[in-house]
Amino acid sequence: MGRLLLLLLIVLTGLSLFFAPWLSGLAYVFNSLLQPQYLWPWIFDGIPIYKITAGLAILGLVFARLQGKVSLDIYKSPQNYMLIGIWIWMHLSHLLSSFPDAAVSVSPRVVLDTMNSIFIMYFVLLPFFRAEKPLKYVCYVFVLVGLYYIYWSNSAYFTQQWHLFSNNRLNGPRLSPYADGNALSVLVLMTLPFLILIFPRIKSWMMKAIFALVVIFAWHSLILFSSRAALLASVVMIVLISYIVRSRKVNLVLGISFALFISYQGALVLNRATDTVEHASIEPEQPINPRIVSWTVGLKLIPEYPVFGAGVQKFEAASQAHFPGETPHVAHNTFLNFSVNSGVITGGLFLALIFTVFRRFRRMRATAYEALDFSSYVLLSSSISVLTFFVCSIFLDLVIFEPFYLMLMINLVAWERWVDSKQEN
Repeated sequence: MGRLLLLLLIVLTGLSLFFAPWLSGLAYVFNSLLQPQYLWPWIFDGIPIYKITAGLAILGLVFARLQGKVSLDIYKSPQNYMLIGIWIWMHLSHLLSSFPDAAVSVSPRVVLDTMNSIFIMYFVLLPFFRAEKPLKYVCYVFVLVGLYYIYWSNSAYFTQQWHLFSNNRLNGPRLSPYADGNALSVLVLMTLPFLILIFPRIKSWMMKAIFALVVIFAWHSLILFSSRAALLASVVMIVLISYIVRSRKVNLVLGISFALFISYQGALVLNRATDTVEHASIEPEQPINPRIVSWTVGLKLIPEYPVFGAGVQKFEAASQAHFPGETPHVAHNTFLNFSVNSGVITGGLFLALIFTVFRRFRRMRATAYEALDFSSYVLLSSSISVLTFFVCSIFLDLVIFEPFYLMLMINLVAWERWVDSKQEN
């Protein structure tokens, strides 16, 4: 039955090319965010769902152009040039690597192929969502996926599916891009601004209560993933929301839910920190926090390969060549991953992308935030989502984390719509 429904949805998506091509782009976003083939492998077995949705989205753009339903002017945004710069420089760094034959934990070809897919689909999808209706639905899809994983993680706990846990931490679906619970916690965090900022937009107290409950369960999901990066990013998210939205009701909901979150998560983080210190006392030759060691090595490696880097996925090889024995780990930091592997230019472009979103956030602060205006809501939610991602990226390698690039797409579209509305007024 499930397989039949899947085939029907694929056929309907194909038919949408003739009357609403943007739906093919929406199908791709939904599939890429949810990764359903890892949740229900018995349904998707033998069906290359990624290739199908990507192919339909590309055809959708062709059909939309032929029908005159999309404009490509948005490609001229400086944000897109930054992304193209990262894309090109990563390929150059791979071709000019100082360690072409070094053993790596993940093949550079896999990383580059993934980046190729991410960037190609970013530019395919971008023109689809400039109108309000498509933009609204792509935001709904992002939130819907977040809601599903909030349900999935809480269900794993309340139904005692302990096989999904390791070291008291919930893992994501096996073999999926979210197999590491840290990655799944970032996805949940990126949907939270949309869930929290919707409060002023809804009038029904029943709906407000439901969304408040969802937010609390989202905090509980983060507890289950036990990610210290998520804890810090959550604090930053609340500060950013309070910085723009001065609503006692919203702040009350945030305060209560976060108090519940911190009372549990703080204890878990303390336990993990205690375990780390105890482990270091047992094995004193091991560093207390390998991330700090990796960051230190990464900062020392940047001057060694400032232009093109050591090569994609060559952080470990470069660290062993220049600082043998100091760290066997990867960068544990997205900026350092870009800078060491592909040169300081890519690292700088990554920071420039984040700063661009931060400037949009500051611009909203300079004007009165209109909670009921859809473009304002999406722009603020997506801006905080990207900035929250950045905090997590300080502790995690998230170079090929596609939700980040999809959120950049949403943020750019919302920004252009918001600027246009201000100019009209």
